[in-house]
Amino acid sequence: MARTPKTGSIPSTPGKGPFANIARNTGWLLGSKGLGAVLSLFYLAITTRTLGPEGFGIFSLVIAVAQFIARIITFDSWQAVVKYGQAPLRDGKRDMLSLLIGSTLTIDVLSAVAGLGVAALLAFGLGPYLGWQPDIAWLGFGYAAVVLLALRSTAVGILRLLDRFAAAALAESMMPIVRMAGAVTAWWLMPTPLGFLMAWATSEIIVSTAYWILAYRHGRNHVGRIRFVWPRRAQAHFPGILPFLMASNINLSLVTLINSLPIFILGMFVGAAEAGYYRLAAQLGNAMTTFSQLMSRAIFSETTRSHVREAGANRHGELRQLLRKISAFTVLSATIIVLALFVLGEWLLVTMSGPAYLPAYPLLLLLGGAAAIEMAGVSFDPLLMTIDRQRLTVMVRVIEVVILAACLAILLPPMGASGAASSVLIATMAGFLLRAVAVRVHLR
Repeated sequence: MARTPKTGSIPSTPGKGPFANIARNTGWLLGSKGLGAVLSLFYLAITTRTLGPEGFGIFSLVIAVAQFIARIITFDSWQAVVKYGQAPLRDGKRDMLSLLIGSTLTIDVLSAVAGLGVAALLAFGLGPYLGWQPDIAWLGFGYAAVVLLALRSTAVGILRLLDRFAAAALAESMMPIVRMAGAVTAWWLMPTPLGFLMAWATSEIIVSTAYWILAYRHGRNHVGRIRFVWPRRAQAHFPGILPFLMASNINLSLVTLINSLPIFILGMFVGAAEAGYYRLAAQLGNAMTTFSQLMSRAIFSETTRSHVREAGANRHGELRQLLRKISAFTVLSATIIVLALFVLGEWLLVTMSGPAYLPAYPLLLLLGGAAAIEMAGVSFDPLLMTIDRQRLTVMVRVIEVVILAACLAILLPPMGASGAASSVLIATMAGFLLRAVAVRVHLR
């Protein structure tokens, strides 16, 4: 990436306010995820009907273990690119941007290598407790290795820093397209967990490749030559970047623990089929609230940009105004989604996967409700991170995990999968209330 920069200004849409920019950028992301949500119904239908509850349960546990490792070990380095790249981009400092991107890319590579060791430990150590035979353990390790080595967080950060959400949407759209094609191919040629895992692994590689191609295309005018930069040097040039990334990683790890702990416990103590029901319900519930994840990414990029542009007491005034607009919109959207789950959830589940998966319907209502609550509070974490309250977000997540663990201990033995889903709903509600109080206190 080495050309003369065309401009040193922070990209933004002329004449548009922060909320309009968030809506526009979320719209671009939603375009790809909207396609993904539609295609996911089809490729999940193919996968569930082909593998059956037991086979889909094994497939789900392998996916869950790989995602758990990737999210625990790796960092959301795109957030550091967005946060620490605003000033160098504004000032046209290509060398500083190169240093920043080299720093985050180095951290990505080091964490991926460390993750391979953890993947081996979990696949071959935890695998027997999940009922995995040696061949399934190798599948789990292989898929986790692909997920870890398909590095793309820094590339995502480059596109979001440059406000290239349309390009990011294009790259992200490769995931559902490849999975759909892969699911059809697996159904035809290799209707086993291995066949479908190969399709999912291929989608990870293609999405990562697309992100890096687009990051190079859009970033070469703003960024100089990239070299690997050791973390200590990164901290010297960008004070606070390592604590920021650590806090972000801990927060993401706790979110992952909340999402993954129930399915692991179900797999160990109840069985693969119950874990499969839970995974299917969680995927459908999350698919209907994908909007919240996308809006969170757009919110963090825009609030960080606004925080750099504005100065003094007016910073918090603009953030408060933005919070009111976002909250009104997301609460309404979450309410509509919960109603849709009650009206259409059972029909969607049976139509997509067949009557064998009907036990997942109560789980869908509970987990969909939890996802809707997360959606209603989608702006809380990005706003707290923007005003450097990362430790507070971590503390809230820790409390949420403790509540989840306590509820699982009480509700899982008598209620099984329904107890696990109820525990997630209770913990999510508690976390929502705590974050709402934190935002209110710190944005006064």
